[in-house]
Amino acid sequence: MDRLLGAGAGLLPACPAWVDAGRLWEQWARRVAALPFDALRAQYASAVRSGAMPASMLEAGRFERGVAGWEHLLLGPWARER
Repeated sequence: MDRLLGAGAGLLPACPAWVDAGRLWEQWARRVAALPFDALRAQYASAVRSGAMPASMLEAGRFERGVAGWEHLLLGPWARER
């Protein structure tokens, strides 16, 4: 049994297929978790392009810092790096 689990490695054997599947799942989950924040950024860009909001680099920076802050607050370690 120790041969399968390793030194407390977990319930599944440490085979490369399981490791790859875990990495793929984590990448997918991170992308899905980031979708609402990407949608917010796209909405802001659309509002600027349509003229509903002024095209200001200062305002765009403030908006991005705010969205990135919420993303880091809500997603924690799954948030993208700044």
